Amino acid sequence: MSRTVAFGRDVLNAPDVDIEDLLACLSPSEVQALLDELASDPDDKHVPASVRTSYNCEKDPTGELDRPSLISFIKEESLKTPDKEEAVQFELGIKRGKVFEPKYTDEELGIIKRQDEIAEKVKLDPEEEAILGAASLEDIMALADILDTNPQNFIMEAYADPLKHYEPDPPNDTNPKEVLDALSKDDNNIKDVCLNNVAKMEETEICDIFDTLRTNKSLTKLSVCHCEINDFAIATLCLALENNTTLKSLNLESNRITPDTIADLFEALASSKNGIIEVRISGQQQQNMGFRVESRIKDAILQNPRLLKLGINFHFPEVMNKVSKHLISNMDNIRKSRLKSGEKSEVNWTPCRTID
Repeated sequence: MSRTVAFGRDVLNAPDVDIEDLLACLSPSEVQALLDELASDPDDKHVPASVRTSYNCEKDPTGELDRPSLISFIKEESLKTPDKEEAVQFELGIKRGKVFEPKYTDEELGIIKRQDEIAEKVKLDPEEEAILGAASLEDIMALADILDTNPQNFIMEAYADPLKHYEPDPPNDTNPKEVLDALSKDDNNIKDVCLNNVAKMEETEICDIFDTLRTNKSLTKLSVCHCEINDFAIATLCLALENNTTLKSLNLESNRITPDTIADLFEALASSKNGIIEVRISGQQQQNMGFRVESRIKDAILQNPRLLKLGINFHFPEVMNKVSKHLISNMDNIRKSRLKSGEKSEVNWTPCRTID
């Protein structure tokens, strides 16, 4: 029959062949075998399931399908069928039959030996092994969170790299009242003020410090991170920056400033003639600002020709790309103005070496 099918394929592919005459020369069984061979394709999803196989059931139907009766019959047959006796009885911890022993080449044995040597070198001490073995799931999750990895990788990394202890940063002992007095007196020695992580700063103290920027002509850098600054204090800061031209860097990260107030701050920086070239305001309590607020911030930054550095998280690529291009343009404009004025750059460029 396979010879007939192969012959039929060759004739079908040949030109000027009458298929009707060819089929008339074949018997019904040969025609059916030819159709089964040509039509059956188990991987063809465009063909009905009955055509994907060459098997055709020729048995007569016994009647309509009775599913509950069929299920009960299968259960009865399974209970009546005796279980096969095992040649060797099962015992816990004992392997039955021939144990598989893998065979390795010399190259694979060398790789296994090197891996064993590395594993022996990075093995933990017995005390560390006991502590890690007795750790609960919550402890593993906490350590994995500290190492910025998942618990599965943490177990592997714990054996590869010993954990290092880093001392926490010392508390900030800056006195806000002394800072307020120095800024109010416009002390020329106060150029950089850092109030990061100062605990229990009152809202009135923060507003008074921001309000001193109206008359202060010496401060160039102000950093007030993680001090629970709210919208009212930022409104005071926006009004104070209208009369300040000496402040260059402003850091307000990790506070409680709402997105709309952030947009108001950037609009105030763009409208007033201040000297701020660096603003960092990421990590607020509300991370996602939305497209409306990000568009406001983008429009305000595009109107600011002085801003050079920006620390903020944008979630929309369109806003981020336009802001990045504008900051690059501001830096390039400063370079062009410096070249026109004849001012030399502070960077000592070395001339390139030629082939000669």
